[in-house]
Amino acid sequence: MFYFFLYKTTNTVNGKIYIGIHQTKNRDDTYIGSGKLLLAAIKKYGRKVFVKEILEEFTSEQDMVAKEVEIVNEEFYIFCFDFRFI
Repeated sequence: MFYFFLYKTTNTVNGKIYIGIHQTKNRDDTYIGSGKLLLAAIKKYGRKVFVKEILEEFTSEQDMVAKEVEIVNEEFYIFCFDFRFI
């Protein structure tokens, strides 16, 4: 059985966030994201300062991807200017 979810990873030092999607067999795995800027921030600050929060679970990969497209859009980029935009 697979779990599909939209998650938010927050840097507790500076409050910057990363929004992403993840498909896994273990809902409680340690995955917190893999974007280049997020990985650079993890290297800089250390993994312990990042917290992952599951925002929404889905029953299919298609629903999960559709929600990410809805959430992480141009307006999000302009408003947040977070890890995806440094």
